[in-house]
Amino acid sequence: MKPDLKRFLFNIWKTLAVIIVPLLILSLTLSVLINCRWLYEQGFEKYEVSQQTGFTPAQLKTAASALIGYFNNSEEYLNLHLEKDGADIQVFNEREMLHLKDVKGLIRLNYLILGICLVLGGGFFLYLYFKRQHEFKKEGGMVLLQGGIFSLMLLGGIGLIALLDFQSFFTRLHLLGFSNDFWLLDPTKDYLIMFFPKGFWADSAVMLGISIGVLASGTTICGRLLGKSSPSNQPV
Repeated sequence: MKPDLKRFLFNIWKTLAVIIVPLLILSLTLSVLINCRWLYEQGFEKYEVSQQTGFTPAQLKTAASALIGYFNNSEEYLNLHLEKDGADIQVFNEREMLHLKDVKGLIRLNYLILGICLVLGGGFFLYLYFKRQHEFKKEGGMVLLQGGIFSLMLLGGIGLIALLDFQSFFTRLHLLGFSNDFWLLDPTKDYLIMFFPKGFWADSAVMLGISIGVLASGTTICGRLLGKSSPSNQPV
């Protein structure tokens, strides 16, 4: 392969790696929070879900575990049963189960994006290490630095929009992510929205933003330090 073409293809891969950084940070953070039972349980406690629904805290923990398990298994629908007032009831109705199926599809898409980012991003750094080791620190540091800064810029822009009008932002996310209106639930009778009221999602968004900010800042700092340690930046 001609040197110019090889350099051109490398620059494309490098640019792609920079773009991958915010996608990797976002998909990784989402994956962790989706599977964090503590986050669910904190929301149940803060928004007094036990009092709202009539389920005990222990039953709500069971529901949280069932939801996390459902998001990671091959079942099409979540058919959750809990005891209430001495009777065994089906917690989620058909509309709620259909919405959860849609949510599960988005979560699986997030997992797929995370996997692709890990393969492409990891492949870039492996290529640098084994084929262009003399440029590993310089080029690798540049990708991390630019990717981290790009992530912080996106976080700042999207975060500002969400802060100005979270309800509108949250609604637009649903319109973008779902092709139906199963997400429009009744807070007086649908347990899914009782489990996860609007306040829960606002709190989760804050936690998501903070986590992304920490990871993006860490990536930026690592990129800066790695680039400064490259041979080309060492004093003569």
